[in-house]
Amino acid sequence: MSICLGQTVPTIKSPQTYDMEKFGNIPVSLSTGSVSYDINLFSYNNIYNQDGLNIDLRYFGTGFIPSKKSNYVGLDWSLAVGGSISREVRGTPDDFFPESPQSSNVLYGYLEGIRNCYKNNQDTYNQNYSGLSGGYGSIGMKCGNYSYDIEPDKFNFNFMGISGYFFIGNDKEPIIVSDNANLLIDISEMSSRQPLNSFNNGSRCLTKPTVIKITDGKGIKYYFGGNYENLEVSYPLYPEQTTQNRFTITAWNLFKIEYPNTNIIEIKYRTANISNSDRNFCLDRDNISIMTQEPFLLMFDHHHVLRQNILAENSNYNSSSGNLLYDGTIYWGGSSSSSNSSVQHGFSATKKSFPSEILLNGNTLASFSYERFDKYLSYTIPSLKLTGINFFDNFQRQIKSVAFEYYRYKDYFFLDKVKLFRKERLSFDYLQEYKFDYYSKSELPDETTIGIDHWGYWNNRVAGKLIPNFTLDKNTDAYSFTENIRDANPNLYSTALLKSIIYPTKGKSEFIYEPHDYSEKIDRTYNSQFKNVLVESQGIVGGGRINTINNYSNDGTLIGTKQYKYISNYNPNTAITKSSGVLSNYYRNLMYLRMQTPYSTSERLEVSSDNYIETAFNSFPVLYSEVTEKENNNGYTKHYFTNYSNYPDVSISKEVDNNTSAVNVNYFPLNIGNINLPYHSNGYKRGKVYKQEYYDNNFVKIKSTNTEFTDIAEIKPTNYVTYVTDRLRTKYFFKLFGGLFTPKKIENTDFFATGDLKTKTEFFYEGKNHLNLTKKKITDPNAEIYETEYQYADDLRHGNSPNSNMPPYQFTPIMVANNMRDIPLVTSIYKNSIFQKRNQVIYFPEYSSGLLLPKEELFYSDDMTQVVNNGLGPSIVPQVAYGSTEVTYDKYDSKGNLLQYTTKNGIPVTLIWGYNQTQPIAKIEGAFYDDIKDDVLISTAITKSNEDGQYGAVSYEQALIDALDNLRKGIGFTAFQITTYTYNPMVGVTSITSPLGVREVYLYDYILRLKEIRENSSTGKLIKEFNYNYKN
Repeated sequence: MSICLGQTVPTIKSPQTYDMEKFGNIPVSLSTGSVSYDINLFSYNNIYNQDGLNIDLRYFGTGFIPSKKSNYVGLDWSLAVGGSISREVRGTPDDFFPESPQSSNVLYGYLEGIRNCYKNNQDTYNQNYSGLSGGYGSIGMKCGNYSYDIEPDKFNFNFMGISGYFFIGNDKEPIIVSDNANLLIDISEMSSRQPLNSFNNGSRCLTKPTVIKITDGKGIKYYFGGNYENLEVSYPLYPEQTTQNRFTITAWNLFKIEYPNTNIIEIKYRTANISNSDRNFCLDRDNISIMTQEPFLLMFDHHHVLRQNILAENSNYNSSSGNLLYDGTIYWGGSSSSSNSSVQHGFSATKKSFPSEILLNGNTLASFSYERFDKYLSYTIPSLKLTGINFFDNFQRQIKSVAFEYYRYKDYFFLDKVKLFRKERLSFDYLQEYKFDYYSKSELPDETTIGIDHWGYWNNRVAGKLIPNFTLDKNTDAYSFTENIRDANPNLYSTALLKSIIYPTKGKSEFIYEPHDYSEKIDRTYNSQFKNVLVESQGIVGGGRINTINNYSNDGTLIGTKQYKYISNYNPNTAITKSSGVLSNYYRNLMYLRMQTPYSTSERLEVSSDNYIETAFNSFPVLYSEVTEKENNNGYTKHYFTNYSNYPDVSISKEVDNNTSAVNVNYFPLNIGNINLPYHSNGYKRGKVYKQEYYDNNFVKIKSTNTEFTDIAEIKPTNYVTYVTDRLRTKYFFKLFGGLFTPKKIENTDFFATGDLKTKTEFFYEGKNHLNLTKKKITDPNAEIYETEYQYADDLRHGNSPNSNMPPYQFTPIMVANNMRDIPLVTSIYKNSIFQKRNQVIYFPEYSSGLLLPKEELFYSDDMTQVVNNGLGPSIVPQVAYGSTEVTYDKYDSKGNLLQYTTKNGIPVTLIWGYNQTQPIAKIEGAFYDDIKDDVLISTAITKSNEDGQYGAVSYEQALIDALDNLRKGIGFTAFQITTYTYNPMVGVTSITSPLGVREVYLYDYILRLKEIRENSSTGKLIKEFNYNYKN
């Protein structure tokens, strides 16, 4: 009957996963008050249609949380390489079902249930299933011999610029919430039967292969999970949870990307190296090192969980007493009882994933090296930290390396330095160094301190307990603490946060913080029927928000300052000080309950608190609705963010009475069962900029931008999953809908003394699947209207198979089948509703390579369309007979590289690809590819490019330039216009020679950014110079 106390040992994820969730769940913006800083370590460009792979180092600190482990790149730092899908378990883990289930009295995983029970979302919502008997609480359904959970887990994803979350629907179709449209999630290879068979060596602690695949709207396929080393796994060690379910998979890491042009990225992780002596490492014990040896032990974080619980009942209820008091003893009103609530110890371990290598088409792009650090205390374990990354080009030449250095205090690791080196040709040059400092980094407690505030941040108030004394109104469940041991400490807000960055230029940024505060909070009160409500409340929270950023030049001169004000209706000329902060993390760790039957009345108190508060790891305690930024005393910018008052969580549910007791039982206070219901969250709609106002230095408004949003996924009423849970004698049925929250209208206004100038941009999503932008309408200050309409494969397709579509639209069902649904195929322009022009791209499947590639581009000067319908509803398509050909794409190679195209004037253009088919080295205008492909001058240039890529010395590049010059002057080529190119693979173009023989030489700086363009040689006349500044 408990509805307050949680598991004895929580499921704990790695710091890397928590940071991925934090970045994915909340937009990184001023609305959180936090400092974020990225360093791009390397970029692999144009793997497919300008898409590439970035490897970034990312800082995101919110405050010092003693129980938070240091990641393998340091505390509050994460390595953005690939990405992951993480999980928030609700009820039983979705994939829990052992090979030899022991009993029908165990509630097994949701995924195995939906694969066997064959109930859709509507069946479950309407309770059209076999429920469970008393004692289960009705949170499961019965199928055959077993019972299954019907509370689907939440899966968060964050990878390659794509983020969001999903639930697995009752019909096995994932329901997705994301700002990225047209995602397709495939769980067909996700195992629903974890763990391994108990007879396999080490099986009780290991996972089966389990894969989740996501395809984006361009047709790129991402694979997550797979083998044990690619998975993050949480193990409750002591006290254990169950004898059957000894672990929970908490994250599926990205291990492969398949691109439509056949390129494949693979991310390899350090292998587990499990020996026979490690086979029982997850059995009931308090330290994983007892049964686990190195190097396998180094894969883990070991967590010391401290928890205090109060669970007490009083059968002598006193109706005259309205208050309850706790000060170590529970005073019910007419009697008292001992709470027996000392702090208890538990232990957990998290098996992490460490990237070891990244490959492109089987060739190494990056390799990672780690260093072992000794354990700090007897009950801790040693750890691995990333100390170096080597980067390679397509020819396996090392072209860059990165070294990481750390400052260690106790078991906290702070990233101290990042050193970047470049291996250029035959020389090895020191490149640059970033240096970081942090506040109070040598004044930190042990991770087992219980001197923390309500949100998990360190407050240094040590009282030997986690539960403060309190009083509680038994009629309303309202409570207040009578001591401050869990209050935030306003003197520790900056502890362990980033203090300064010294850049390679020796310039510096300094960060100054202040405490978080709020003027409203989300609460659940008696008057709100214990459902979420926004109430006025003032207070501070642990951690720090950015107040000022000072930037200095290399000689120490202050060159710029940014200041931030988190005040509602801020005006520098008034004394308004009301915080714009909303305390968004609902916090309640206690509940009073009165149970009344026809024969007796009793009362019950439940209180629970521990040192692991997950919301401190993966979210933000306060979100700000208005932040004003002032830079260098040169005016103000006010940012307004969507917040809880705009988009509250949805508490609508269907409630069914479910009294499983032999007698009628009523619970008080009324509606107390609602107190911790997991409502449908609108968090994905919050934290977005909906208005910006710009003011001059006198605080006179000069410009504003207003954005309206819409949730286009809500157009589909069946886009939901049924979530079922119960509290006390009530069963709750929720519809959790998918979501895609996107701009609907943007208004820009410029304010002048002579009048305002307004430009309005509207966005429409009216296509067949309602997820793509189909029209953009701009109304300028002169009331002129410009409209751009877009059509995609779904809009043009009018049959399920290629042959059921009229020519040339046979390719559209192939694009849909490959989820290439984000690609605009037709673009039409109108002015004041009068047609102006239209462009169209026709695709064609290359059956020899299996690729779907552009075949032709058409231009229309007249609005000639027709309506066709072959069973999928009417489609309006351009009549291609009225289009003029702009370009035809005549020939591709097996990798999708364009070999020949023909311009609208009928002139063929041939592209010659070198550097192992990765870069075009010659564009030959006037030549047909088949006529010249076997010429010895062509083959020589290709060979020289391969050698330049492989060896990289200056002499090899010069040999390639000579070969290309010979091609330009060769017999049979003098009639053509030839442009030639050379490259430094994975860096960029190094020279372009025009048909007239004029050569531009491209030079790069030490961190591989374009620095200069010069004429003819690296010392020739300067054509263009590029300057970069380090910015916070």
